[in-house]
Amino acid sequence: MARKGKLNHLAEYAALRLALGFFGVLGVDRASAVGGWLGRTIGPRVGITNRARRNIALAMPELGKDEIERIVTAMWDNLGRTVGEYAHLPLFAKPEERHRLEVVHAEMLRALASSGNGGVFVSGHFANWEILPVVMQFEGLEGGEVYRHANNPYVNAWLIRLREKVTRAVQIPKGGPGARVIVRLMKENRFVAMLTDQKMNDGIETTFFGLRAMSTAAPAGLAVRYNDPIVPAWIERLDGAKFRITVYNPITARPGADPAADVLRITQELNDFLEARIRERPDQWLWLHDRWSEPAWPRKRKTLAAEAD
Repeated sequence: MARKGKLNHLAEYAALRLALGFFGVLGVDRASAVGGWLGRTIGPRVGITNRARRNIALAMPELGKDEIERIVTAMWDNLGRTVGEYAHLPLFAKPEERHRLEVVHAEMLRALASSGNGGVFVSGHFANWEILPVVMQFEGLEGGEVYRHANNPYVNAWLIRLREKVTRAVQIPKGGPGARVIVRLMKENRFVAMLTDQKMNDGIETTFFGLRAMSTAAPAGLAVRYNDPIVPAWIERLDGAKFRITVYNPITARPGADPAADVLRITQELNDFLEARIRERPDQWLWLHDRWSEPAWPRKRKTLAAEAD
């Protein structure tokens, strides 16, 4: 690492720890509220927010400018709250704080835990996305969670330590080494949590909001290879630092189906699930991802319209 880059990373990390120290002395509810205020006050003015505006207009062209701005502001409120809650993430794993996590269809999780088989949990960047592994821990679903390596190595190491402390889940980096860990966990009949709403350039082509989108085939590939269920989950912020986690019916491989075709089917079903949840609560999804390739937007719209005709 070049000296200048290392110094920049250290400065970023120091700023993060200073901010988390501030949020840490507030208590979780006040930290969430203050983070939300900062997010909705500053976030809409930041340059990257224009990507969120473009993404919303692309995905839901029926929305007017005022509605797009409402979603953007609420998205930043949620993101700010999530940042503030990082200082208190261990609190959510305490049994006395279970009242903060409402789990819909928890009996499905308990049945999975007692089945002796493994599985894959799939969600997206909804509400506070760090909550899903906490719920898995509460319900006895041992395994790991896949993460994207942060650009800042000091931040990355801190996040790994925090997640391990909170959930005791195996931390699985995206990529080759992580894939080997996932295979080991599947063979041990354990569980893996993934967020699959980001663009995966080396994934497979599917549709998302009616647009062509490159998506990860990892969950579908595991379902086909190991015959394990994929369990879609949705996280909603209810009130401040309280959440509802809804578990949906598992998606499974079809016996005798062509493996490649089944992987494509399952991946599309997962995209459809994510899209439906985003449409229900668009203000709670992180629209800042570069989910679609911008230069190809007009071509994709035109091509899809032609195919519909």
